[in-house]
Amino acid sequence: MFTHHLKSIAARVGAVTLLSAGMIVGFAGTPALAQTQTTHTTGTSSIYTVLGDSYSAGSGGGGEVGACGQSPNGYGPWVAAKLGTHLENLACAGFTTDQVRTLEVPYLQSGTKVITLTAGGNDVAWTAAITACLAPTSTATMCQGAVANSIHLMSKLPKSVTSMLKAVKAKAPGAKVLYLGYPRLFEPQNMAALGYTPTQISGTRALNAAADLLNGTLAYSALSNRVAFVPVAYLFSGHAVPSANPWLNYPGGPNPYAFHPNAAGYQYGYAAALKYFL
Repeated sequence: MFTHHLKSIAARVGAVTLLSAGMIVGFAGTPALAQTQTTHTTGTSSIYTVLGDSYSAGSGGGGEVGACGQSPNGYGPWVAAKLGTHLENLACAGFTTDQVRTLEVPYLQSGTKVITLTAGGNDVAWTAAITACLAPTSTATMCQGAVANSIHLMSKLPKSVTSMLKAVKAKAPGAKVLYLGYPRLFEPQNMAALGYTPTQISGTRALNAAADLLNGTLAYSALSNRVAFVPVAYLFSGHAVPSANPWLNYPGGPNPYAFHPNAAGYQYGYAAALKYFL
């Protein structure tokens, strides 16, 4: 069961204030090209490229390498194997939509056939919201203020996402572009038994609702630019924190990328969602 893993999660959250839903801060100045990983699956010359933040880099999947936190257990290798293509992973942990546009897209090959990406979570101060809502000293006012700030920042996403997607299309005009969403991070119904306070549990419900709004904003932004949006939250239902079969890494666990998918989350969540769109 998951109980022994999560007994002290509230106390540990202060140690993971740099971690958030799909990103880890601190690498904003690292060029994505320096961390590119490539994987050959068959003899084909077609190219599949992964862009975006840590959820596309595979951070949390285990075996991460380089400052960009790329993992061989991210969703990219699974998709490349299904397509039988050459994989180029340009994604980097901590990147915003503007950084994807300026630091990753310039290295995108014009002949790329398929592009998948996650971006937007780093634009909306999600780390601060998680910390404010889960800290042992959290108050309802602190949590509500941090979530409200994230929601305010979401109003700026359509413009920055549009700029990013226009740059992607200009660099690889023949590519199919698939924009992935984010999962809900919490299973609030499981938290009372583990000693979470009512304020913390209420905070996780607010965070889940904000994640829904983030996904809705990204979906609107993608579809407005004639790019398919790929939802993943429905697949992660029942597998968030805390659960008996988690697809996300716990704070304080062996993998430092808390609230990022583990290998199962990337395979059965992200890769599984994408197979219907390829």
